[in-house]
Formats: sequence, structure tokens, C-alpha cells
Amino acid sequence: MAIKFEELRKYVARNVRLSICFEDGYYHDYLMMSDIPEQKYAGFYIYGVGMVDVEFSRDVYTALPEPEGECWCSKDDTMNPAMELMISEEPRDIKRSVEQKLLFRDLKPYLQIGRHFSIVNRNDWSSEYYEYRREIPEKYDDMYVYGIGMEECPHVEKTWMDVQYETVHRKQMVIVLSNQPREDLRTE
Repeated sequence: MAIKFEELRKYVARNVRLSICFEDGYYHDYLMMSDIPEQKYAGFYIYGVGMVDVEFSRDVYTALPEPEGECWCSKDDTMNPAMELMISEEPRDIKRSVEQKLLFRDLKPYLQIGRHFSIVNRNDWSSEYYEYRREIPEKYDDMYVYGIGMEECPHVEKTWMDVQYETVHRKQMVIVLSNQPREDLRTE
């Protein structure tokens, strides 16, 4: 069975901005997961997980106006890095190794191909950095996903470190793994 949105949302960090992207390119942006109503995307499947720069209102209490035409911009909005969850009404043809729990081997095919991943072992809080998804070794495959987030990346090129604004180019995706599944997400 493929990964559904309502399953993955339980693993996404609470303090990360989100962009929910549909197959047609249309998207909804949120300041954090708790801004998304519980059943808003129920029934949708995850098509991909990545990071992207998207528009957010400078005033966190108001939504951006709907765009009109091909291109728009405003002094009231700003670009910010966000975790991007691509969703689809149809599941991808990717078999899972276990149904009730999320193993890294089952999440890995959904991850963006690059750049900047930090794999954190929750058991000892050690971490390893990988520039591209293909570099992440199989030694993590049988570990349980504990959480997914985003943070500043110390390995980015100097060019991106010197920019004066927030961008996804200065971030890394953080995937926390554990030898045991999360107790709060266990299903019978």
C-alpha cells in the first residue's frame, strides 16, 4: 500500500512551513502542519517529498490574494523555504515492506533526488550528511521513520550562505530514524 497524506502528516515537524502541491501544479501553503484541517487532504496519496521556496504573506494573520494571470507579486508577500508534499488522488506503484509502520526503505523512493539530507539516528542522536538521495546507504532501510523536518545546512556552497534572505538552497531535509517505531503511532 502506498503512503497516504494522513499517515505522513504525523511524521512532519510541527514548526516547518508546508507547501501541499497537486499534480496540476496548483498548491496550498501553510505556516505549520496544525494549520491544515485534520481531514483536508484525507484520501490523497503522497507522490513526493521535497523542499521548495514558496510565497507566504508577510502578515502571518492574512492569506495571500489569489493570483490573477501569469505572473504576480506584491509588497505584502515574501518567499520562504518550505517542506513540499506532492499529493495525488492515485497512489504511486511502490510496494511497501510493512503496512502499519513507516520504514525508511518505504519512504526513500518518495524523497526528492537531491540536495542536502541529514539522517539522524534517534537512538544516539548521531547524524550523517548526504548530498543526494542515491548516496544514502541501505544501512538505514530497516529503521523506522521517527520524524521529517528541515534545518539550516552547514554544507551549502558559500554563494548560498552569503545571500541575505531565506532560501531552500540553505536548508537540508532532516529525517530522524529509530530502531523502534514511535509509541504514539502504533496501530494494531
